[in-house]
Amino acid sequence: MSSVNYSEIKPQIYNYLGFHNIAPDSVTDEMITECLRELENVVHFRYIHRIFETPPEFLKAEPYREFLSGCTGVILSVTTLGAETDKRIKYLARTDMTKSVISDAAASAYLEYLSDMHEKTLGDNLTYRFCPGYGGSSVTDLKHIFKLLQPEKIGVTVSDTCFMLPEKTMAGVLGIGKSCAKTCKGCFMLPDCNYLKEGTRCYGSEKK
Repeated sequence: MSSVNYSEIKPQIYNYLGFHNIAPDSVTDEMITECLRELENVVHFRYIHRIFETPPEFLKAEPYREFLSGCTGVILSVTTLGAETDKRIKYLARTDMTKSVISDAAASAYLEYLSDMHEKTLGDNLTYRFCPGYGGSSVTDLKHIFKLLQPEKIGVTVSDTCFMLPEKTMAGVLGIGKSCAKTCKGCFMLPDCNYLKEGTRCYGSEKK
């Protein structure tokens, strides 16, 4: 696994920690760096994906249908940091709560970063990653993705209540043949979004 560029990942970690428009102090910044270095020793990034020329049946309903309009195919993907990352965060929750909170945020940003890097190997003309639970979709759609991909092969499971383990796991849908930027349209958090109240976004840029 290639190493993470801290300067690229830190802004997202700051967002997760609540530093939306405020620069963290030097002590916090140094602790973030320390937590990232420790995570690199336990992260076991794994992934599984499958390309479909015709969208699976569950993607023919809204909001997926609108999201995939104009696409020539679809990719279902599951990525994870592995069980050791979860164990590290839970250990810190018992021994150092501050580092646990920072490590949890760092791991979430780490997962997004590595997932983005993996997706770049799948093609140039792709949509952003749309995860079950976004934009009015149901988190129960995870079960469809798991049935089709069987990510148990990479050590990922989903409970009856659609809780994925390891916790630092992401499942999503990408459209092929269409570029589109992330937007706030349809987000279930929109009415109470602290990011918008502060004049920013939860995502770093309007890429793709």
